[in-house]
Amino acid sequence: MSVLTKSNSSALRPPLAAWVFRALLICCCAGLLSVILGPDNSWDLRFYHLYAPWAYLQGRYLYDIGPAQSQGFLNPTSGFLFYALISSKLNDFPRILAFVMGAVHGLNAVLIFAIVRHVLRPLQRLDGFVLRAAAFLVGVSGTGFVSLLGMTSNDLINSVFVLASLLCVLKVAELPAADRGGTGFALAGLFAGIAVGLKYTAAVFVPGLGTITIIAAIRRKTVGGPIAFAAASAVGVLAVAGHHLVTLWQDFGNPLFPFLNQIFHSPYYEPEPLRDKQFLPRDVWQALVYPFYWAKTNSYLVSEVRFRDWRGAIAYVAIAAGLFKLVTSCARGKLSRDDAFAETQGLALVFVFMIVSFFVWEFAFSIYRYAVVLEMLTGAAAMGGLIWLVKDHRLRIAAAIAVLAAVALTTIYPDWERGRFGNRYVDVRVPPLPPNSLVLLATGQPAAYFIPFAEPTARYLGIENNYLLLSQHNILASEVKRLMRTPGPSKFILSFGPFDSGKLNAILAHFGLRLGSSPCQPIRSNLEVDALSLCEAVEDGGRPGADGQD
Repeated sequence: MSVLTKSNSSALRPPLAAWVFRALLICCCAGLLSVILGPDNSWDLRFYHLYAPWAYLQGRYLYDIGPAQSQGFLNPTSGFLFYALISSKLNDFPRILAFVMGAVHGLNAVLIFAIVRHVLRPLQRLDGFVLRAAAFLVGVSGTGFVSLLGMTSNDLINSVFVLASLLCVLKVAELPAADRGGTGFALAGLFAGIAVGLKYTAAVFVPGLGTITIIAAIRRKTVGGPIAFAAASAVGVLAVAGHHLVTLWQDFGNPLFPFLNQIFHSPYYEPEPLRDKQFLPRDVWQALVYPFYWAKTNSYLVSEVRFRDWRGAIAYVAIAAGLFKLVTSCARGKLSRDDAFAETQGLALVFVFMIVSFFVWEFAFSIYRYAVVLEMLTGAAAMGGLIWLVKDHRLRIAAAIAVLAAVALTTIYPDWERGRFGNRYVDVRVPPLPPNSLVLLATGQPAAYFIPFAEPTARYLGIENNYLLLSQHNILASEVKRLMRTPGPSKFILSFGPFDSGKLNAILAHFGLRLGSSPCQPIRSNLEVDALSLCEAVEDGGRPGADGQD
């Protein structure tokens, strides 16, 4: 028995070692690419990805008043990695920090590699190598994955857990008949729950994962699988988002504040929905063929920035043609005799997951980067459909190379704004403020990034932004007005972009204030795109004629 155990153990080591080596290699390549692309200097980083983790950890939800606007209340757990990195000595080694971020995001590519190897199993060795390589390269070279690599949007953090959940379901579906797969179902659910807890936009993948979980459970003849998946999903959500949900409930009476306040009716905000509808399909036809619209250069279609990507359209054709072949084969009773289907175990489940997830995503958000999981699966879908449709191995190889060349030559990557490496990854220097000051951020532009580096006793108040307006009478808007009208604390207003004394004075007039005579003090930062400065505000009865500048 000991000899047999030792022999089996030895036999298992090479594949495991090979997988570890491949995973490390892929992650290192992703890390290096992140360094080549440059550091993050995106709108969202300046908008809330720096402020939100700091504010949550410092308990400032009721101390400040939403300076990072509605997004500043989102669960910041997925941003803790970046926040920890810039709070450490690694901030002084920006290229290493960029490498770490990219390497972590590279786990997506590792999982795509595993899914491709699991789903695509051509019988001919050369055929298998080329198709798997093409599927992998198509999947990890898309506009979403490459443009977000090393960035702080966190779409490549929660996608790791979505892909891990998908891989678990694929593995469970192929277990021996005697194995009900309870552990696998639970692990898939746990990963899915963690993905949703980290970033709620991942909820669009839950219906797809749930559907293929039910299909796999039917194959396994078990009712416990979906139950284990659902229970573990709830555990995953609560593990990474539970404390944040409770914090928002205790502070505002809405665990998703300020979102869905038409349901929770928190007095701290208006009882109205907050939802971005600008990228939703314009009509039924566009909804049915949306990926073909991305195949031409576009902006403000499913993304704010200009890009072009053929992957979605190619996968769309492959899935549609492949499913037609599957249905006709089933109708003719040829399914069990077709080697093509034997070479693609689990591909039908991937197709079902992608179709369900696509339509849920489309009608929920239609924001391209939220669908990066589907983009990364386009290679597997395209090559799997090719195996179903083409029997000749040489034609398969030629078609795979043609697809890879087509996406490589036609892709236009979006620019999410990257900076240049300096002495520090994040370097923000804020002029000193008097203790317990009040700083008004009356802008909808990304400006809250300076706050974690400013006077900690000051209170930072947001108004006239994407959720709070001077015309509102909810508790938060009323508190901004009360504080700014209260005599005593030193008061400042943030100037964003070119200095405009008329605009600033018009805002301050709502509180009986105007710009003081002292010059505005600039905020120095390597993240600066639009100039920021802090301008003193005084009571309107103060010295006249000042505009806040020399």
